[in-house]
Amino acid sequence: MTITQLKGFLWKCTKINFFFLVFTFVVLMLAEPVYHIHQYFYSGSLEEFEKTLYYMMGIYKLFWLFFNVVPYVALRMLEKKA
Repeated sequence: MTITQLKGFLWKCTKINFFFLVFTFVVLMLAEPVYHIHQYFYSGSLEEFEKTLYYMMGIYKLFWLFFNVVPYVALRMLEKKA
């Protein structure tokens, strides 16, 4: 796999994961209806549900940055140097 192919792969992964982050943000805006749908599976309160969603979104965002965005930017910097 060449650097160009890897860069293209990471760019596609970054876009897909960004879509999931936007989707999670929409779910957070509609937390109450989502909570009522999942209330059967989740035994906590609405506040705990929102807190859990924010926590999960934060972890997902960190993983997205460290495993998709940072390697993509590093490869772009390497490509410009070469």
